[in-house]
Amino acid sequence: MKIHAVTIDTAHPQALAAWWSRALKTAVANDYGTVVQLAASPDLPLFQFQKIDPVPTQRNRVHVDLRTPDLDSETERLVALGATLVQTVALPQIRYATLTDPDGNTFDLIAQ
Repeated sequence: MKIHAVTIDTAHPQALAAWWSRALKTAVANDYGTVVQLAASPDLPLFQFQKIDPVPTQRNRVHVDLRTPDLDSETERLVALGATLVQTVALPQIRYATLTDPDGNTFDLIAQ
């Protein structure tokens, strides 16, 4: 068994896919109206954005962790794109930032 995709539920799949496309520096590959997919690569799984109505309001129980060689500048770049910084954590073994995308979905940016 293999993971097929990371699917994010949203009321606005085109807008959220466009934001994640800029955040992940990849193109929108397919727009099927109710599902929009980003281009996958060997370093990036398939991300897709699925229109649902109503969008659940409870906290997501699963989130994406992204690894970066420059935590501080990448955090600043994502905030400039419209992410919200929730917290930064610096422990002896790990540094990371927790953010939310424009729809409020949580994700972590991990220092490589």
